[in-house]
Amino acid sequence: MNNFINDRITDLTNWSNNNGAIERLQKAFNKTTNHVISFSGGRTSAYLVYKLLQIVPDASVVFCDTGAEHPETYKFIRRFSEAFNVKITCLRAVVNPELGKGITYKEVNIADIQHDLEPFKAVMQKYSTPYIGGAFCTDRMKATPFKKYCEDNWGKNNYKTWLGIRIDEPKRIRKSDKFLYLADICDYEKQDILSFWKKQSFDLGIQEHLGNCVFCIKKSHGKIALAARDEPKLAKQFINIINIAADRPSKEDKRIMYRNRNTLQSIIDQYADHSRSDIIGRLKNSYQYQSECSESCEAVGEQLKFDF
Repeated sequence: MNNFINDRITDLTNWSNNNGAIERLQKAFNKTTNHVISFSGGRTSAYLVYKLLQIVPDASVVFCDTGAEHPETYKFIRRFSEAFNVKITCLRAVVNPELGKGITYKEVNIADIQHDLEPFKAVMQKYSTPYIGGAFCTDRMKATPFKKYCEDNWGKNNYKTWLGIRIDEPKRIRKSDKFLYLADICDYEKQDILSFWKKQSFDLGIQEHLGNCVFCIKKSHGKIALAARDEPKLAKQFINIINIAADRPSKEDKRIMYRNRNTLQSIIDQYADHSRSDIIGRLKNSYQYQSECSESCEAVGEQLKFDF
């Protein structure tokens, strides 16, 4: 077993609530296996890549691109890959418009990932729009391409998936033999991650409300309103692809995607008379600004059964 892992397991024995980390590490490193990092494009996920590659140099890094991330996220991914000499396999969902034909994937060059909404548009033109209680977007554009790619390359149940979940996020950790976490090998909390990136020559150049898919249905109304205020062109683009999405079989208005039966436009309208500083103040007072919607948007979120 890897010396670092042996030392880590020894350290964890002194931590009474290690969330099953010892068992996960023992099972993952007691025999030869393939380690795959599900890379989200965020700071914590990038730090996991940096850390794990020191322990398992041949670990693979996979990013599933929805085409709906913020443009700065794509810049960060490319700069991270170049600066740390990390090979990142980038996947995009391929949607067969024929009913009964499932999602596949294609590999794309890291230079070609971008905010063009193409995967999102293809998914919505076949399956209509996602909504609270029906957030299939994660499964269609992340979980399914990731799983199929891994099984094509290493076989079913012949790989371990690593996720960028920190030690200060215990509620996101599931006791499963299939998944391992940054928290299993590192005691870094959120502030430690931020400090690490401040020391680098580059950082992710966006605030938290713009992270992950910019107008993710799992974000609070305040974050959505703030994102639309800061990125009106991106909001207009997203509304446009919603309008050309397939109708829902239930005949419900396809624009209703957000909590309390709201549309993106209705949320924008609700906050129209609020200043930007007022919206931020409301988010901070309700502790919503520091929360991370990414907890539900992992490429294996469906398998981990995250609550939407």
